[in-house]
Amino acid sequence: MYTTRIGRLFLKAYNDKFEKNYTAKGFFEKVFVPLFFDYPKYMMTAGNSPLENPKLSWEDMIKGKKPFETPEQRKERICKMIKKIESEKADASIAIGYGVTDNTAATTGQITSMALADNKDDIYFSWIGAGLGIGVTGALTILFDNSQLLLDIFEGWKYYRSYLEKNPLMKGNQINTWNGRWIEHRYSWDYEESDPTAGFNPLEPTSNGLLNLLTVSWVDVVLKIARKIPMDNMMGYLYNIGQTNTTIGFIPFKLQDIVRPNQLYEKVFGLPVFLKDRSRISKLYGTAMGLRIACQNGAIGIPAMEPKGLRAFFPTNKGVRKIACKDDEEQRITYNTYLIWILAMLNNEKLWDISCEFAKCLLHYEVGAGKARKDRINKVNQLLDSVTSKQFIQNLIPIINDEQNIKEYENIGRVVHEMPKDNFPYFNTLIRFQYALLNK
Repeated sequence: MYTTRIGRLFLKAYNDKFEKNYTAKGFFEKVFVPLFFDYPKYMMTAGNSPLENPKLSWEDMIKGKKPFETPEQRKERICKMIKKIESEKADASIAIGYGVTDNTAATTGQITSMALADNKDDIYFSWIGAGLGIGVTGALTILFDNSQLLLDIFEGWKYYRSYLEKNPLMKGNQINTWNGRWIEHRYSWDYEESDPTAGFNPLEPTSNGLLNLLTVSWVDVVLKIARKIPMDNMMGYLYNIGQTNTTIGFIPFKLQDIVRPNQLYEKVFGLPVFLKDRSRISKLYGTAMGLRIACQNGAIGIPAMEPKGLRAFFPTNKGVRKIACKDDEEQRITYNTYLIWILAMLNNEKLWDISCEFAKCLLHYEVGAGKARKDRINKVNQLLDSVTSKQFIQNLIPIINDEQNIKEYENIGRVVHEMPKDNFPYFNTLIRFQYALLNK
């Protein structure tokens, strides 16, 4: 139960930072439950536990069709919850992420014959840990094992409660979605320590008249985490608890790889351009496959950041797709993002200048053709249409035969020959984009 481990990690960090000495039960009773469940609107769903009242409809209560619980009713539920935790064996009805103990239950897939220790602290920790999950698009929650990040997520809990109280039509039970939005805001460039919620607008109206939290994309929140926390790998546990529980498991997030494309964008195009484009390029990253599919690679790094639409330009056995360029701001940002992601995948900044210079060389070759220009354009197109490094080098020979100064061609031939075969589709696509953009 990873929620338990995260709850334990957090409470140690919390006690150290605030010089407290809370036990798991003490924090649950004195801090967690009063903030999460001792208000008319809860901050998270309480599942099948005594804290939850299945007879109540939150939407009806928010709209005034049904009364909220009284403080006395809530107190009774909280006392019943504590009593059940202390007197009964842990299961899904009182602990987050646990299985059921009754094989007659509707969902019995997590039943085990192993004799598990009935640690009461672990039950309380499971609730605390679950409240620290980051909800992202794709109906997934991520638990990260970083103490500073957990403390910063905790910092946002009080603001979520404040938003719920200030906005009568705001839905409750969205703590994980809130955590994602909060961290994306908390780690943003323009976050103000003196006014933590300045510029923070996470709500949108829904068709039924309520206010809902917008779910953040995994790219937005992980990019912000990577910029704020300078470490290579951060372990994440991905899951979803709902009507149908989903567990993806432990996935390392290669934070310095994830932030690499942004660093390259700034380096290649300059800081002013990056600052102007950053919000739009972040919407392109990670759109090719989605987080769930990206997890199949065993880690989240640069490959998971692939922008949608780029793969259509890669060379295949069926040929290559022509790159069309126009004077359009949206296309400029899209193509620049494509170029930078490819450069990050190649992991060799020198290839940027090499590809650009070679593209210029090809255009110069075409211009110097005179009446034979069409023939030279065809040779260049044949070269750029190469689907393997071997074919590229073969198609380079007719061009070399037409030229007197062949140093640039020899250099590109050597680069292509020496690079790993898997890198050629990326490099050739990089050359083709450079060529198309210069030829525009």
